[in-house]
Amino acid sequence: MKKQKRIWISLLLSFILIIFLSGCSGVIEPKTAKINVFFNPNPVPYNSETGEWLFNLILSESNGIGVTLTSLRFDSYNQQEQLFFIQILYEEDIIGWFGSNYLPAFSALQASIYHTSTVLKYDILTAQGIDDNDNLIEATGRVDYLPK
Repeated sequence: MKKQKRIWISLLLSFILIIFLSGCSGVIEPKTAKINVFFNPNPVPYNSETGEWLFNLILSESNGIGVTLTSLRFDSYNQQEQLFFIQILYEEDIIGWFGSNYLPAFSALQASIYHTSTVLKYDILTAQGIDDNDNLIEATGRVDYLPK
């Protein structure tokens, strides 16, 4: 009877240990946000009535962590693919474009943008921010402009 009791106690302790340790995988690192950069449409057609290339910039978060956007940098390239203009938007400008500089988890911000430059071929946008877990977040996207 003692041997049978020991086996049951050993099995019970092993079961408890397995359940307890199954959730422990060592150090758990906090999740980081993921920003996605979209342009709609892309490539952007020229509107001959307005003389503009008009599109929507959409920033979304897809990893479940909110982000405070700190800057948006547009690197503009000409037809020869040379960098010819840099525009950096900081928090006040971001709020002006989107109504907020905070991108909630699993959410999106959208702004309508237009260009009138005839030498522009494409822009590279770099979005930077700090997520709710204090991680530096950066994402890039490219928008192309169709010729007139």
